[in-house]
Amino acid sequence: MNVKIINNPSSGRTTLQKYLEIIVGRLVLHGIFRCVDKFDTKGKNDALKEVMKIRENQYDLIIAVGGDGTLSEVVNGVIMAGLNTPITVLPAGTVNDFANYLNIPSDIDSICSMFNRGKIIEVDACKANDIYFINVAAVGLLTDVPLKASVTSKTILGKFAYYAEGIKEIPKQLLKSIKYRFKYDNQDFEEDVLLFAILNSSSVGGFKKFAPQAGLNDGKFDVCIFKKSDIFDTAAIFLKILKGEHINNSGVRYFQTDNLEVTCLENCDIHIDVDGEDGGPLPGKFEILPSRLKFFVPDDKP
Repeated sequence: MNVKIINNPSSGRTTLQKYLEIIVGRLVLHGIFRCVDKFDTKGKNDALKEVMKIRENQYDLIIAVGGDGTLSEVVNGVIMAGLNTPITVLPAGTVNDFANYLNIPSDIDSICSMFNRGKIIEVDACKANDIYFINVAAVGLLTDVPLKASVTSKTILGKFAYYAEGIKEIPKQLLKSIKYRFKYDNQDFEEDVLLFAILNSSSVGGFKKFAPQAGLNDGKFDVCIFKKSDIFDTAAIFLKILKGEHINNSGVRYFQTDNLEVTCLENCDIHIDVDGEDGGPLPGKFEILPSRLKFFVPDDKP
């Protein structure tokens, strides 16, 4: 296959990038890769701009090497360019939520095996105002942590950079709720909220069961709203996320839909975190693009 590699050299701990030449060399030697073009990003939106230069049928596969942010730029480029070229991601980021959900490996042998015996599946894409996302859009408690963790700290410390920023933010944000208005289908309600998330997969922030009913090509995204509560109730709810049991708690509203409008009812400048990047301010209009993307995944992915 002819492949285009979009590599983020500063993503995560850069461990996988060090072995990228070995992986590519082995796949070329085995005849799996015929032609390989690699592009290294240097800054924000480099991946998006490079993907938008690609012509339909120019490549058999686009490979994002990086984290959720790198993958998000590739996804935006593919959709904005109107491409149907399959995508995959090699997890070289800090958290790699979407890659983990797809069971994509991170060691050399398993990655090479995936390209030898992988398959292509259809995946829904989501849209937050004018930005597309593949995994999650969120607003509220700790959602700005990825935006505050520097590239250098994420490269050196990995996910501990997020933990460090989170610890600093908790005293500022603890029990800070904001009133929003939510509209979807025939529902219209207001709620004091600590955090809400719109998810395409079940995994976010390292929690694999954040949206336990999520499906990648079910034509819907999952919405998880954490209502205002005291510190003890909030702590108990977050502990239940580990088992996916939080959606049954009275302090959480959980539903599936293909459309959602969210408006902040208070005088504040609140931005949407879209796959770990700044997605602009509210109000937000969220939509689903059913089966818009093709993803190359391991053959053991259900």
